[in-house]
Amino acid sequence: MSTPIPPSEPVPVAVEPAVPVIPVTPSGPREIKLISHSPLFYWWPVWVFGFLMAGLTAIENNRFAVVPDDTRITPLGNPADGNYMLHTKATRLPTPLDDAIATSKREAVESERAFPTHVSQRAWMGSLYVIILVMTISITNVPLRGLWSFLAIMAVIVVSLLITVFNGWDDLYERMRGLKVYINMAGYLTISTIVFIMWAMATFVIDRRAYILFTPGQIKVCEHIGASVRTYDATGVTFEKQRDDLFRHYILGFGSGDLIVRTAGAEKHEIRMQNVLGIGWKLEPVEELLREKKTSVVV
Repeated sequence: MSTPIPPSEPVPVAVEPAVPVIPVTPSGPREIKLISHSPLFYWWPVWVFGFLMAGLTAIENNRFAVVPDDTRITPLGNPADGNYMLHTKATRLPTPLDDAIATSKREAVESERAFPTHVSQRAWMGSLYVIILVMTISITNVPLRGLWSFLAIMAVIVVSLLITVFNGWDDLYERMRGLKVYINMAGYLTISTIVFIMWAMATFVIDRRAYILFTPGQIKVCEHIGASVRTYDATGVTFEKQRDDLFRHYILGFGSGDLIVRTAGAEKHEIRMQNVLGIGWKLEPVEELLREKKTSVVV
């Protein structure tokens, strides 16, 4: 007879503990917002140089006088004393000179200036400000992209060289001596203040309602004030960056540009965001954010 084998004792098996899964928290921003600015954003030179010209005019502290066309000035006594007499004919209608005379009679009592209007004696300040204003209007309303901007710069250089070769600058200045533009301090301040208020309202209030918001896997777009916010899937999205206007994007815009976003899927959409500030260095973080996926690290 065979001897029965007693049952063996169970062998203990080592069980490893469960491995914890720790989600990875992205270190970058969770959303990136790009704002589309209006062309008024490029008008900052108008108010910057306007306030600068007004300050220089105030420092000079020269005054402006309007006299009839037959006015003559003769020295009173010794010319070295700097005293002069104004000779003019009286008119039926009151003139600014009449107001100045009446003011001078009250000056000793009321400490009021006979000529209160500040104006600079440098005519180039007014001419320069007019050139800045006209150039800003032209650049913001007539975009010169790509080859056209290069041709515009070359045309200015060629014309300047031609005038220099034929010694035409002296003749040009001589013919334009009568073209003197004087703008008083109140004129600079009025234009600059109005443009600055409009620029600040557009840049910091109105323009911020037209934006495109990038989040992981999604794009939210609001193209203008009052428009609804549309959401798109970021899969297959392509970007086109336009920074080919030298004057508008680089000189006045400090590296701004236009952004075109094209979505994928059954219904394709093309989203245009104009005048986006800093578009050159903002696109790379946007692309990294859209590629971001939820990942976990096993420890």
